[in-house]
Amino acid sequence: MVDVEANGLFVYRPRLCTVQLAFREGDAIAVGIVDALRVRVAPLAPLLGAAGPPKVLHDLTFDARMLAEAGAPLGAARDTSVAARMLGCAATGLAALLASELGVTIDKQLQQHDWGRRPLGSVELRYLTSDVLHLLALDARLAERSRALDIEDEIAEECAYKLATALGPPRDPRPAYARIKGAQALDPEGRAILRRLVAAREAAAEEADVPAFKIVASEVLLELAQRKPARIEDVRAVRGAAAGRAAPLAAAWLRAVEQGRSDGDVPEEERALFQPARPTRKELAARRAVESRIAAWRRAEAKARSVDEQVVLPGHCAQELLEIALAGGHAGDAAVAAAIARIPGLGARRLARYGGALAALAAAPLPSEPPAAAT
Repeated sequence: MVDVEANGLFVYRPRLCTVQLAFREGDAIAVGIVDALRVRVAPLAPLLGAAGPPKVLHDLTFDARMLAEAGAPLGAARDTSVAARMLGCAATGLAALLASELGVTIDKQLQQHDWGRRPLGSVELRYLTSDVLHLLALDARLAERSRALDIEDEIAEECAYKLATALGPPRDPRPAYARIKGAQALDPEGRAILRRLVAAREAAAEEADVPAFKIVASEVLLELAQRKPARIEDVRAVRGAAAGRAAPLAAAWLRAVEQGRSDGDVPEEERALFQPARPTRKELAARRAVESRIAAWRRAEAKARSVDEQVVLPGHCAQELLEIALAGGHAGDAAVAAAIARIPGLGARRLARYGGALAALAAAPLPSEPPAAAT
């Protein structure tokens, strides 16, 4: 059983602070806590990696990333949150699952604690222990329920997919400024200004060693990019732009605005991020039709098997199937069958069971373009 804690809510670059390991020792569960700020974690790599024994975690994504950065990549891992989701549990947080499955109550008051602070007192050590102490029992309970439904393979496949995506590149490769909600609506000069503002915030956050959001909210930077202030007074008129940690940065925001105006637009290689192709009415209708078709099939199959829909086809697999269908699936087309077989996280068991049905879903005719609205 493995869990980690970091200090990402308190510093610019988060660091792995603790690693909690629980293991069976005779008839009891022993817990070891590694202070990752004092000793290297890399020597744990053989234990935590794919060649080591099976590991149980709860919601492994963050843990996997932090361990990989510390030189101990995770492998051979099971995730109790994945199992709970595929079992259709209403609440899949660790505390909720321990309560519902084992009748165990744990205290989560230190969930947002600064784990970079030392020394670790008895309260902190008790919290760290509780997060791994019951994972083995929880895993066993969920595994028992999974065997009864014969969905162990699907859960294992989803755990492997989740681990692979955690260790892979980010799903959204766009720079930070382009990911801010509302950025797509800015004019060229506005997005150039936003780009400069975000860079200024990053520099301030790094110097202060705090997360960027603690300097100023992204919504404030967006408003500055929209207003394009020319005077310090105009910057201060934007709520939050010159308050708290941003109080001494009004001049920095103004310089960023001036630089953005001078740029006129973002670099050419980034402009495509703001010019997505607008789908036609026919394309929108086709997407909706295929989405409905896949959803209806998944819902019916889940009902027939008395399992959760994620067991039949995880959402990310359904999205991949949708794109294959929209690209032009054809019944019996070997290329389409091969594309379906390559869907990440689909797995051999689903492919053997549903390969034909998925190919049929991809090959079904797309709707014709809807008639134009009457004027």
